[in-house]
Amino acid sequence: MKRAFFTIIAFVFLCCPLLTNAQKRVETDVQLDLVTRHMWRGQDYGKISIQPQGSIKYQGFYLSGFGSTGFSEGDINRIDISLGYQAPFGLNIGVSDNFKSGSDKYGRYFTYEEKTTGHRFEGNLGFSCKYFSLQGYCIFMGNDFKLNGDRAYSTYIELSIPFSIAKTDFLAKAGITPMESAGWRGNGTDGDFLDQFLYADGFGCSLASLRATKVIQVKSSKVDIPIFLEFNANPFTQKAALLGGISIRPFK
Repeated sequence: MKRAFFTIIAFVFLCCPLLTNAQKRVETDVQLDLVTRHMWRGQDYGKISIQPQGSIKYQGFYLSGFGSTGFSEGDINRIDISLGYQAPFGLNIGVSDNFKSGSDKYGRYFTYEEKTTGHRFEGNLGFSCKYFSLQGYCIFMGNDFKLNGDRAYSTYIELSIPFSIAKTDFLAKAGITPMESAGWRGNGTDGDFLDQFLYADGFGCSLASLRATKVIQVKSSKVDIPIFLEFNANPFTQKAALLGGISIRPFK
């Protein structure tokens, strides 16, 4: 099944440019977010963080980067680099290098030993339109192993639905995993050992969230400042958070 997944990815990468008349010029985008809590696919990676991101696109192909840096010593820092293709009819496909601090005790980025590296490489395939977005992600390389030591091929599927109410933009998300994901033995709140998972220990829902966003336009500085509030819950871990933040980005 996993071999077929990556065969499809390779096939679409080769065929998509032949099926589209995408934009003929290079497009760039940059954005800087300040959030009260760093949440990722239902996982809590720390409190207040700064999150820069940017992308460059040409004829449907894109290269994007995302980072997150917290202010507390125990916060998780991330660097995600993605390369992919977005077709005009909604199909998108790509690969990502997702780096998370904490796996390597020295905090090194350029180390790739599978059991200790902070890197996870994943492929994604999805479809987006104005009514919804459905994305699937599967880790195929890097530090991604089950509790028993077998490679996990951690898989995550997310449905996003945008809508508007009273001039406010909303985004509802639900994320599931169809099988046991990567796991490790961690410390519980009482000092005991506790099994933890990237997503879940089997089929389960790891994300249910709702975000509301209002955009403030500062014409004198030619930037948009979206302000958002989000309820973010993880049904598998039975945890939830209410977070907020602001973004700074150039006018579209």
